[in-house]
Amino acid sequence: WLNKQTAYDVTAYGLLKAVVMFPILSGSFLLLGGISMNKIIYRPYRSQDFNPLSDIINIHGDMKNYTPAAAVRMSNAYLRLCLAEQTFTQVALDNGKHIGVIMGNNLHSTHRPLKFLIQARWDLFALSLTAEGRRARDFLRKSIKFMKSYYLRSHITMGQIVFFAIHPAYRSLGIGKELYSRFLNYMKNESIEHCYVYTDTTCNYGFYERQNMLQCGTEKITLQLNASPKNFLFFIYDN
Repeated sequence: WLNKQTAYDVTAYGLLKAVVMFPILSGSFLLLGGISMNKIIYRPYRSQDFNPLSDIINIHGDMKNYTPAAAVRMSNAYLRLCLAEQTFTQVALDNGKHIGVIMGNNLHSTHRPLKFLIQARWDLFALSLTAEGRRARDFLRKSIKFMKSYYLRSHITMGQIVFFAIHPAYRSLGIGKELYSRFLNYMKNESIEHCYVYTDTTCNYGFYERQNMLQCGTEKITLQLNASPKNFLFFIYDN
């Protein structure tokens, strides 16, 4: 299940939630919800970004089904699995605060940072030491295995969005659109015409439709979320 073509979409865990922001024009800066869009910095992933990005994963509602210790370990494992797959990253920061990230994968590239895969396996092993942790580990394994098998039987493409998340307080400010645009530019430079992403009904999947991505398939599955089963309706989008 740790195949290098495995698709990861953190939006499938419901990170992207609606936040109402009101635009205010002030001087030479466009302020949205008190945020100066001219001050947003976009750059590649750095090692010091790990904990803040893991915290963004930990915000989503499904993590509340786990104890804090298990939720953090699960977030860390998921993020490292994404880092193990990426060939492109962009992180968005507002005055040093991590507010968004996108990771892409050129499936034809042979470059992969092996250290993240090793660290992810350690996180998964640590999860397996408790009953709750084993349920969290199995949730990750089964959801990732499903996404991989669904991709292989439904569509073949050369690029993927591995990880795409915006902090809930920074929704509707154009940050996601900018990150997505940078990902597309990377794919264009790599001579990749098509890419895909997984998402589900707990997420802002309408974002991909607004970017003119096409829904190529859906499937409903039931996964064990800690001690309780939960239904997920998965989508695959292709550009």
